[in-house]
Amino acid sequence: MYWKNKIGKLFFSLFIIVIGILPVRGSEVDLSQQLEQIRSYSRPYEFDYASWIVSALGQKLTQSSLKVYRYTPAGEERQIVLDYLDLRNQINQSQNILISVLSDPQLENRDQASAEIKKELEEMRSRREDTAPFVEQIIQSQMNHALVNLGMSAGGQLVPPVLYRSEPDSYALIVSPRDEIQQAANLMLIRNLTLEQIIHLEEIIERELNLSALVVGIGGVGLYPSMVIETGNLDWLIHVIGHEWTHNFLTIRPLGANYFTSPELTTINETIADLSADEIQRETFLLYYPEFLPAESVAEEPEETPPPDPIPAGDVFDFRAEMHITRLEVDRLLAEGDINKAEDYMETRRLFFLENGYLIRRLNQAYFAFHGSYAAAPGGAADAEGADLGSQLRELKTNASSYAAFMHEVAWKWRLDQFQRLFEENN
Repeated sequence: MYWKNKIGKLFFSLFIIVIGILPVRGSEVDLSQQLEQIRSYSRPYEFDYASWIVSALGQKLTQSSLKVYRYTPAGEERQIVLDYLDLRNQINQSQNILISVLSDPQLENRDQASAEIKKELEEMRSRREDTAPFVEQIIQSQMNHALVNLGMSAGGQLVPPVLYRSEPDSYALIVSPRDEIQQAANLMLIRNLTLEQIIHLEEIIERELNLSALVVGIGGVGLYPSMVIETGNLDWLIHVIGHEWTHNFLTIRPLGANYFTSPELTTINETIADLSADEIQRETFLLYYPEFLPAESVAEEPEETPPPDPIPAGDVFDFRAEMHITRLEVDRLLAEGDINKAEDYMETRRLFFLENGYLIRRLNQAYFAFHGSYAAAPGGAADAEGADLGSQLRELKTNASSYAAFMHEVAWKWRLDQFQRLFEENN
């Protein structure tokens, strides 16, 4: 397994990554007046990156020195991961049951029932905490193997190796100007924020600074080790770890180092991270969890039975297409200088999404400044940009000779004009 390499190699890799990441993350702290004004309100809620990185690195080095994987029975790694995810889902179910019990004043023996559920929850959480280090080591090793298979190692060494740590939840404060969609701030916040705190922070920034603000839950953060939010969904977990690893890979190369240079480069970075995660996820599933692959990925022969007729498009609500329409109209209204009309339109569309089963707490400029950075899938909000970066990057990856060739090609570009030339050559 990958983690049987010498500890010295791990220390070297960690040194390279931490040195590479810290200056880039520091570039987020622009001492311009506007950002300092924003931080005057957000500072009490801001996340302590340095402390978390030191703690997480210490944990990973301890796990590596103890060689936790040695305590894992041979051939049982895969099942340990699946059992762990099942346990995480059981915890979620028990938490929901507990909330239901506590909120029902008519329930007989409510105290006794809640006490029993709390005891079960404590036992399951204790088992989860005991198992988590093994699971993280197993998944890291599996994904490192997948990346080596994809041709991403050099001299037998993968730099950076996949490292991640699970956390319960995480939030980011996104701020955009009202007259255009652009990230004026992207600040990670402390965990366990209440809804009241979130709303207060958004409202005070909007009221006092005349900006658009939104606090969003995030699935992962490209620190090193990566921070990944706990889940019982293997598909989601592997994809997020792959996405954040790609940011780690790009950060020590020109493209990632210029993440904040322009909105277009932010979109390019995020889109490539998603496209990369798709490939890493597929290879990991192919090697270890083939039942999670789409049927066509593992079938040796085409299906004899033809698929059912597609459901008419008019009978299905297409969230992505409707959000794309929304973004285009908002861009048009803002370009015409009609900010109030654009904001009224977004609220009308938010209610429209709610009617169709999609709960969006706030739909504003900050929402698009955050979600609009991801253009890996066709028709996404970011595809509203004139350059249609998402489509061109997808085509570039499709035409590349391999995943590794694509990654090494894009990683060493750091300006939009370089990508435009690359797109022209690809046509």
